[in-house]
Amino acid sequence: MIGPYYLTFLWSIAPFLELRASIPLGHLRFGLSIYQATAISVIGSIFTAAILLFLLPTLIRLAARFIPPFHTLMLKIFEKTRTRHSKKIAVIGEIALITFVAIPLPGSGAWTGVLISYLFGIPYKKALLFVSTGVLISGIIVAVLTVFGHGIWEIFTERV
Repeated sequence: MIGPYYLTFLWSIAPFLELRASIPLGHLRFGLSIYQATAISVIGSIFTAAILLFLLPTLIRLAARFIPPFHTLMLKIFEKTRTRHSKKIAVIGEIALITFVAIPLPGSGAWTGVLISYLFGIPYKKALLFVSTGVLISGIIVAVLTVFGHGIWEIFTERV
């Protein structure tokens, strides 16, 4: 039997779901306090970001060597993205990255923040700092929304 801490951690490292799933599940489904669920989820997402930031350049080089068509496609996508958004990133890069990671919407989060950091050549330590700050803010937002949403749900489902 997998424990609630481990399950919450696993959900926090899942791409696209991350904190948006792990905090509500940890608190409402697995019975952790909101503080425990948030702490485990934030740690899991930051841990994932650190590993991805470290491994992504190597994975891209391996793709270039062993899967040339995939690498060519990725280069085209990367170049188009850099061309379209490089001026914006140069002006508000750090704030934009933190904000993008912090807003708990589908498609945002640590995984995407890591990809953006790689695309725009943000050095590892700075990228990890910005992504981690965004993850922390996102964790607080999701925790508040989880508690608030559950409270509202309880009010409307309460039987008189």
